[in-house]
Amino acid sequence: MSDDKRDQRSRRRKLFGAGLRTLGRGARRVLPGYDRAQYWTQSGLDWFDTLGNLKGAAMKLGQVAAQYQDLLPPELTEQLARLQRDAQPRPFEQMRTVLDAAWGPDQWAQVDSIDETAMAAASIGQVHRARLADGRAAVVKIRYPEVAGSVDADVANLGRLLRWSRLLPIDASRLDEVLAEVRDRLAEETDYRIERDNLVAMRALDLPGFVLPAPVDALSGESVLVMEEVVAERLDGLREADQAARDRVGEALVANLARQVFTHGLLHADPHPGNYGLTADGRVAVYDFGCVKRVAPAEAEGMRRVLAASLAHDWAGVHAGLADLGIVNPAAFADESDVFADIYQRHHHAAIDAVKAEPFYDFTEGSVITRLRAEVRADLRHWRRFRPAPELVFVMRTLSGMYWLLRGIEARVPLYDMLEAVADGREDEI
Repeated sequence: MSDDKRDQRSRRRKLFGAGLRTLGRGARRVLPGYDRAQYWTQSGLDWFDTLGNLKGAAMKLGQVAAQYQDLLPPELTEQLARLQRDAQPRPFEQMRTVLDAAWGPDQWAQVDSIDETAMAAASIGQVHRARLADGRAAVVKIRYPEVAGSVDADVANLGRLLRWSRLLPIDASRLDEVLAEVRDRLAEETDYRIERDNLVAMRALDLPGFVLPAPVDALSGESVLVMEEVVAERLDGLREADQAARDRVGEALVANLARQVFTHGLLHADPHPGNYGLTADGRVAVYDFGCVKRVAPAEAEGMRRVLAASLAHDWAGVHAGLADLGIVNPAAFADESDVFADIYQRHHHAAIDAVKAEPFYDFTEGSVITRLRAEVRADLRHWRRFRPAPELVFVMRTLSGMYWLLRGIEARVPLYDMLEAVADGREDEI
């Protein structure tokens, strides 16, 4: 048996074991007095241990789940969020084999030195500082050896777990479509040639207040990506800065998110604190372009239509916009207008009214998420009236992750005014 097959079999056993343990705990949830919070905490710890040891696509799936803090039980996401913070790098000797396979003598001659201590580690690879022969400071991103071959198996195993556990109220065919979207994005992330192209495309947007590293093409390929270093402090250090600095960064993040989706159709879809920094001149440094989502014009306009109709309290318009996105049956509103209007109005009240109440929305104010969670739980009985839109999975992931990022830096943003600008097609003015 080849090493790749042995590794895939080992990964499958570990994921299968974690899934069985989760299902076993779930079977006890119906017993009187069972502590549901303890169930999710234990499941989260189990998945953290399992996914953290596997790295690759399996670990990435856990990180993605952690960014849905507004939908999944907090006891679960608190544990999975540690996958972002606690990723452990591998010894440089293991990563050197990847470099030797990717670089020939001419390329090694362009590198003066590499720091063998990783500056960062994640699910797909790890990053080392380097000095190039021409004097430039650089970072070298090296893919873990087994990652590329694990994506299909890991996503397939995730699908089995979701079907068994019924964690998500999605029918089988739509779940398959969602998983296909996840698989495609993860497969892209394992090919650093695609990440290099994403970086070049994102740099061309020239987003105001952002700075993106320049790729070093001569040293980059499928398993290694080299970029000029952008020196920046971690974004979560803003908690120690004054409010004006936090607000300025928060406004730049929201404005450029709107521009990416609605103006350019090109979205950096991996928003967690480790992928952003703050330069000495106050610009936001952006890293990691493995997950960049192309947003089709029709999708962007469908989302704009939903937002504009919601701000106008036009529930039939909200429904029509969601129908454009494939989320609801367009004819259903005529038959059940009271049901749909009630759902749309309650969600609007939970999210938009709080944002509209103050000129600057304070992201440390947590009542919006509390209310939205309550509405989501209340509307589970209506889930068959709605269908997931697979092409929007990573857009929604970005919105969720950006909310928690802004909350982490304690930003205040003129959010309602910005939403009105997006609804009117004026996102380039914010």
